[in-house]
Amino acid sequence: MLASLSRVLDDAFPGTSRRWTWLALLLVPALVAGLLTWAFWSPSSSHGAAKAAVVNLDEPVTVDGRLVPLGRQLAAELVHGEDKRYEWVLTDTEDAGKGLRDGTYAASVTVPRTFSERATSSATGRPLEATQATLEVETSPEAALADASVSQDVADAAVRTLNTQVVETYLDNVYVGFTTLHEQMGKAADGADRLADGTGDLATGTRRLAGGARGLVAGLNDLRSGATQVAQGTGAIAQGSTRLATAAGQLATGATKLADGTGRLADGSHRLAGGLSKAARDTKQLPALTRRLADGARQVADGNRRLADTVTPVADRIVTAIDGVPSATDATNDLARLSARCRADAGSGGTDQQFCESLARASDRLSAVAGDIDGMKSRARSAAGEIKQSLNTLASGAEQVADGTAQLATRSKTLASGIASAATGARQLDTGIKAADKGARQLSAGAGQLSRGGTSLAAGATRLNTGAQQVAAGTAQAHKGAGDLASGADRLSGGAAKADDGATTLAKGLTDGLGEVPAYTSTEREHLSKVAATPVLAPASATGDLGPIAGTFFLVLALWAGALATYLVIGAVPASALTSRLPTWRLAGRALIPGTVVAVVTGALLGLGLAPFLGLDLTGRLAFLAVTLLAALAFTALCQAAAAVLRRSGRLLSVAVLVLTVATGALSSIPAPLAAAEPLLPTHGAIIALRAIATGAGGDLAGGLAHLVVWLLIGLAGTFYATERHRALSPHDLRLDSPVI
Repeated sequence: MLASLSRVLDDAFPGTSRRWTWLALLLVPALVAGLLTWAFWSPSSSHGAAKAAVVNLDEPVTVDGRLVPLGRQLAAELVHGEDKRYEWVLTDTEDAGKGLRDGTYAASVTVPRTFSERATSSATGRPLEATQATLEVETSPEAALADASVSQDVADAAVRTLNTQVVETYLDNVYVGFTTLHEQMGKAADGADRLADGTGDLATGTRRLAGGARGLVAGLNDLRSGATQVAQGTGAIAQGSTRLATAAGQLATGATKLADGTGRLADGSHRLAGGLSKAARDTKQLPALTRRLADGARQVADGNRRLADTVTPVADRIVTAIDGVPSATDATNDLARLSARCRADAGSGGTDQQFCESLARASDRLSAVAGDIDGMKSRARSAAGEIKQSLNTLASGAEQVADGTAQLATRSKTLASGIASAATGARQLDTGIKAADKGARQLSAGAGQLSRGGTSLAAGATRLNTGAQQVAAGTAQAHKGAGDLASGADRLSGGAAKADDGATTLAKGLTDGLGEVPAYTSTEREHLSKVAATPVLAPASATGDLGPIAGTFFLVLALWAGALATYLVIGAVPASALTSRLPTWRLAGRALIPGTVVAVVTGALLGLGLAPFLGLDLTGRLAFLAVTLLAALAFTALCQAAAAVLRRSGRLLSVAVLVLTVATGALSSIPAPLAAAEPLLPTHGAIIALRAIATGAGGDLAGGLAHLVVWLLIGLAGTFYATERHRALSPHDLRLDSPVI
């Protein structure tokens, strides 16, 4: 078996270069897979091979009193950032330009002078003047193919980071504003609650005010009626006081006359008493004297009667006038009640306070003299009665004296006793006349005082009447004003009720709105700012790691390149196919052995060499090795069949498959015709199956395996067909210059 295999391999590689040929066939796929995988396993890591320049021309700006050096921050993000694909060097414009020209720097990022100014222009308060900051990214003409895109991506990532920081700062200020607004709305809600309480009290107070105003209107109406009655009463008091003063004046005049008469009467009675005494002594002259005495007594009796007749009607009129005068005490009490009512109304704002004070003073003055006035009135009435009674008694006594003296004159016999009686009566008369004279003088003095008191009372009553009329007039005006006040208070009460409803609604709205405005702590603001500034993240996953994806892709390319190289070195169809007597299937099998050996060895080397770097367990490694061997066998069979059936065109077709695999596997954003051709490529199934195992993402492993098996069978069938065809010569093959297959 081994000898047969050795002969087959010797037939496949004739000559002395057999070992180097075998080594080359094994190294080609290993170099392709190893170098490409190494180069693209982790392109984002720092290999120290690529440099990029950062030129910071930015001039920092001041925003809200703080220095904002955004250009410096961006340069620091590039130089000290996490992306290590380039070694970023902070330099100046001249060095960056020189480095781009000679290839020292693969790319250059220039931060312009107005970078910070433009980036913060949205915070200047002039929205329409806000502009976006830009960066200048240049690539060296000596740079690699993807450096332009990669350097732009790195710069964009740094810009995104800076933008995120700016947005985080802005959002933090927004959240601070929310918190401040929440606090202020809380204060406003508290104030609105207090306002609602105040407007509620105001509404209650205005309703009470309206009720009080209506009560004031009713009270002022009663006060106006009372003031009118007081005015009428004080008018009557003034008129009665005037009549009292007049009557008291007349009484004083009559009392003065009475005093004069009683004085003269006292003189006469004194003389009468003296005369009677003398008559008693001079009884001898009694007849003549008694006659004269009788005449004098008659004259006295007549005078006394006339005096009694004169004084009695006057005394009766005085008593009647005094009885007709109202009691000063009652008037004082009425005036005091009126003054108290006026003060009560003044306290509620319905009456003039000054008038009430004047009315109180008048009441006090009248109260001070009311007792004296009533006393003088009583004494004057008593004096008038006593004078009337004394004069009547005097007149009767005088008449008796006159009668007695007349009898004495006619009856001289009883003269002595009569004279004695007359002397006694005269003495009594003298005493009574003296008492009458004293009473008349007291009556005169009391009548004068009564006249003066009546005059004062009339003046006070007149002033009181004037004040009462003013009170009545003022009360009428106050009644009108109170009516206006009641109407205004009703309107005010309605307005206060509406204001209370509005304040309550405002307080409820602010309280409800307070729950809609968020408040954040510093930790919450920091977290929300980060989340809101970068709301969407695409964290790298196992399937997104470029190493396993690139490794499996380059492994497939290496296997295909190895299969292609194998049939560039050895023949696809055995040279003995034309002359051999063996069956076609045995000849085809012998033709497959060299390529199969190369495929198995190459697949085993690549599968076992790459599997440890993929982080697979033992089962994964065995599966990865099995798929690698299947892919190597399928690719070898296809390349052999293409070379056997199509000869040179078949080898060119294999090269085309290699190129299409690179074109369709490097990027997904390819033209539609290339994307449509990708599933038809023999390498497509191997890429799918190997990536499903390497990434563990659960790809279409079964589909990839079926794809490889189908292409393996196609390759075997093609090799069998080509071997069968080459066992016979065509007229074209009989030409001497026909090339060897």
